[in-house]
Amino acid sequence: MKDKIMLLLYEWKHIARQPAVWMLFFFFFVIGGYAIYSGNVLTQKKLTAIDEAGKESMKDYRNTLQAFTDTVSVEKKQQAENAGNPYVIDYRYPRIAYDQPYPLTGLASGIKDITPVTEKVNYYTDYAAVDREMTNPSILFEGRLDLLYVNLYLIPLLIIVLVYNVISSEKEKGISNLLIVQGGTLKRVLLGKLLTRLIVVFLAASMVNVLGMLLSPSGFPSFKDAFLWLFLLFSYCVLWISLCFVIITLDGNSVFNLFTCIAFWVFLMFLLPLAINKTAQMKHPSDLKLLDLEEKDRQISDEVWAMKPKMVVDSFYKNFPRYAPAYSPSDTIDNQNDAFFAGYYYIKQNRMKAVIDSLWEGDNKANQTAYRLIRCNPVQSTEHLFTLLARTSRVDYLGYKQDVKDFRHVWQTFFYDRVFSMKDGKREISKLTPEELTKLPTFEVKHHEVKISDFIWGTLFLWIINIGCFIGGLIMIRKFKQ
Repeated sequence: MKDKIMLLLYEWKHIARQPAVWMLFFFFFVIGGYAIYSGNVLTQKKLTAIDEAGKESMKDYRNTLQAFTDTVSVEKKQQAENAGNPYVIDYRYPRIAYDQPYPLTGLASGIKDITPVTEKVNYYTDYAAVDREMTNPSILFEGRLDLLYVNLYLIPLLIIVLVYNVISSEKEKGISNLLIVQGGTLKRVLLGKLLTRLIVVFLAASMVNVLGMLLSPSGFPSFKDAFLWLFLLFSYCVLWISLCFVIITLDGNSVFNLFTCIAFWVFLMFLLPLAINKTAQMKHPSDLKLLDLEEKDRQISDEVWAMKPKMVVDSFYKNFPRYAPAYSPSDTIDNQNDAFFAGYYYIKQNRMKAVIDSLWEGDNKANQTAYRLIRCNPVQSTEHLFTLLARTSRVDYLGYKQDVKDFRHVWQTFFYDRVFSMKDGKREISKLTPEELTKLPTFEVKHHEVKISDFIWGTLFLWIINIGCFIGGLIMIRKFKQ
């Protein structure tokens, strides 16, 4: 045990005496610091956008409230009479949904650097205005310098530069025999060197990542997420130490080790993701056509508006049976009644949804195929786990969109309960009072918890590779020429 400690201390002194190593870590901390700054800028922009949307919503509230009492003109008096109409409230004071950034968002921006942070929620879905489906099948290329980029790209390079010549340089200098005499077997010397460098790199990476968590504008993550983040970071460091260990045990010279390690880095970082992307696209070719959704929306609007009123009205009552008691034969006479408008928007949004779903069908399948294939690449699998913890993955965004959809249903039910309210056996619109404006349904921000099972299976894949490389290296080191 004493010999192992002495070897670790010797290696630490050996590393600390190299100016190039200090320059390397200085560069790493500078890039890491800038990555923290870049991620925090993105997070702060999102928080500012949410704050501005909240102020705008409060302004809408004050204007809506003022409309109840503003009667300075004939026109204003008429508006005051209709100020509590659900249609007017939906237009003047729409509900707002927020995609609140999680504390880890700045560390791994994922696709959240291109997704909207707020959106208005009305009683119907305007598919011509909503953002389109996210296409990100390669997953690895996020396009923003954040700590995820530093973790995935720079940590492996740091490890490669530190370990590629841990044995070959001593052999080339003729001092390997002296090291073996002082430290014991060659295996012990090599493992001691690798362990020392693993500790140094992981501690440096942990310092940068913990600093990023502490400086996050959206707060500090939960202890569980912080622990899982650091454990994943450790697993990724071990992955590259293990890969380098296998290459070193091939008993090549320093140049061979360096170029082989870099070749592995290029393959896992660029070539394999490109192959996965192309495979997904070839299996599910995209038939995406440039389509003007606003023009398509107008076309469908005209088609539905021209339908027979009875067909439109019946469609609404059939799909919303809770309002069947409000049915009136007069609803089918023309297209100037609440039942027709409700049916009109129901049919229109369903047809627009079908158009958009077909538009993105190939890309959705390609995305799903890519997500299955990334399990073959430890780098992309690690990236996916990081974005899961940061709540910036495509999975989390789809969860947010489902939350918006669920909330729209809540608001729509509240709206239709007012429009199709019954009093003394007759249907009439139940207007809102100024006091009821503060009791309208509001969107609740949710951060979906990461399934531990998904995280375990993802990290298990990494550790299977780590153990496999370690065992393979121990087998090959027996043939190592001392």
